[in-house]
Amino acid sequence: MALLLIGAIGFNSEAIESLGTTTTVNSLIKTIEANYVQTEKVASINAQLLQLASDEDLTGFHHPAELATFLTAQLKVFDTHFAVQYQGKNSEKTEDSVKEGWFATLQRSNFGFNKVEILSGNVGYIDFWGFDAVTDESRATVKGLMQFVAHSDALIIDLRRNGGGDPQMVQLISSYFLPKKTHLNSFYSRATGALTEFWTFDSIEQMFGSDFPLYILISNKTFSAAEEFSYNFKQLKRATIIGQSSKGGANPWQWFELGDGFRAAIPVSMAVNPISKTNWEGVGVIPDINVASESALTHAYIQALTLLAKLKTNPYQLVEINQKLTELTTEKP
Repeated sequence: MALLLIGAIGFNSEAIESLGTTTTVNSLIKTIEANYVQTEKVASINAQLLQLASDEDLTGFHHPAELATFLTAQLKVFDTHFAVQYQGKNSEKTEDSVKEGWFATLQRSNFGFNKVEILSGNVGYIDFWGFDAVTDESRATVKGLMQFVAHSDALIIDLRRNGGGDPQMVQLISSYFLPKKTHLNSFYSRATGALTEFWTFDSIEQMFGSDFPLYILISNKTFSAAEEFSYNFKQLKRATIIGQSSKGGANPWQWFELGDGFRAAIPVSMAVNPISKTNWEGVGVIPDINVASESALTHAYIQALTLLAKLKTNPYQLVEINQKLTELTTEKP
C-alpha cells in the first residue's frame, strides 16, 4: 500500500537517482540483513526495500533528508526503533546540522525529571521524560527525589511522555521499590548470541516496601526503556499500570553508517522478560486500567486516595483525603 501511495505522488527516477537512492537502499538492505535482531522479519523487510529500490515511479525527493524520512516510515511498520537519518556528507556538514543527542539533552535537563511533588492526601508524584545514563550526578538526583517522596503514603510515576533511554537507569530506579536480587529483564544480542541479565542494584537499599501503593502512568507515547520499566513492574505485580497501551518498542538499537551521508538505526538486541519469556514489541505495555492518557493521572490519584481512605486512621488526614476525593470525583470531565 505504501508503494502505491508513493507512485501517486508523482516522482521521477532521475531526481531520485541523483540522491543515490539505489545505493542507499542496497546498503540499508545489507545492514539490516547483517545486524537486525529479529531475523525472522529480515526477508519481509528486504523484499519491501528491494521493491522500493526497483520502482521506476519513485521520484520527487528534492533533498536526501526527505528520502531518509520516507525510508524511516517504511521501516517503522516492522519495528518502531528503526530509523534512517541524513547527516550530510563531510563537505555539507555544518554546526547547525548536527542534532543534540538524546542523552546530552537529558543530562542538561535535570536528567529528564520534570516534576516531583507531594499531592494532597500525602500522595507522591514524579514526572520524567527520559531514562538518562547512570552517572554520579544522575544517581544523586534520583536519590534526592526518592528521599523527597520517601514519606508519602502512595506514589504515582508519570511516564506518559517518556521516550526511554538507558536500561541501567531502569535498574537504578527499580531498586528503590524492589528487594535485592530481583531479576528485572534480560536482553538477547544478535551479535554475540548472549543473554545479558539486568537485576536490581545491590548498592541501593529498598526504600519502598512491597505493600507500598505504586501507580505507573503510560500512554501511546511511552517508549523503549519507559516501556521496559512499566512492563517489568507489571510482570512482577508490583504496580498498577494506568493509561493507554504504550508505543511497542522492545528492541534496543545502534547507528550504522550507510554511506553518502546516510545512517540507519538498526535494532540489534531484544528484551526477554524472565517471567513472561517475551516482551512488548509491536503490542506495547497493556495497562491494568485502560483510560485516556490525559485522564490517567486523575484516575491514579483517585485509586490512591480511595485505598488510603481505607488504611488511614488519622482523622485529620482522613478529612484531607475525603475532601480531595470529593473534589476529584465531582470535577467536570
